[in-house]
Amino acid sequence: RLWLRRNHISQQTTSIIMSTDNHQCAACGAASASKRCVSCKSVWYCGRDCQVSDWKSHKAKCKAIAADIAQADSHEIHKKEFDKIRTKYGLSTPENAEKIANMLADTGANEGVSAPKFAEMFGMSTTEAVVFLEWIKVGIKFKEETLDTAKKAGFGK
Repeated sequence: RLWLRRNHISQQTTSIIMSTDNHQCAACGAASASKRCVSCKSVWYCGRDCQVSDWKSHKAKCKAIAADIAQADSHEIHKKEFDKIRTKYGLSTPENAEKIANMLADTGANEGVSAPKFAEMFGMSTTEAVVFLEWIKVGIKFKEETLDTAKKAGFGK
């Protein structure tokens, strides 16, 4: 299922989407609803009348779920571009991985790594360097959040 691959979707969105397999109309409760909300795909309706009658209560959830899905799609596209760049320029080799790690470690936290400098170092365009470095930032943020959560849970003391 597509939504199971989207690890950036909020837990609430995931549970809402996964709980909609029963095709029950969100408005009238009929068990054989055949129309799905086009935006969030998380609720079912018998038809237009039921969807219109439920819109007021569904609207806020719908927008939040649709935004989560859009963010997940954006992350997925960005990750694919990152992987293409990583492969194209051999950035996973031990030598290049070490160069990148050293560059990240040597750069002050407030400075950041210069995309033009990174691009020059690896023979890529500045745009490719920006895509690569932005995905690295996503990874670093995820690692920091994961470590913080683990520490709060009592792990890693």
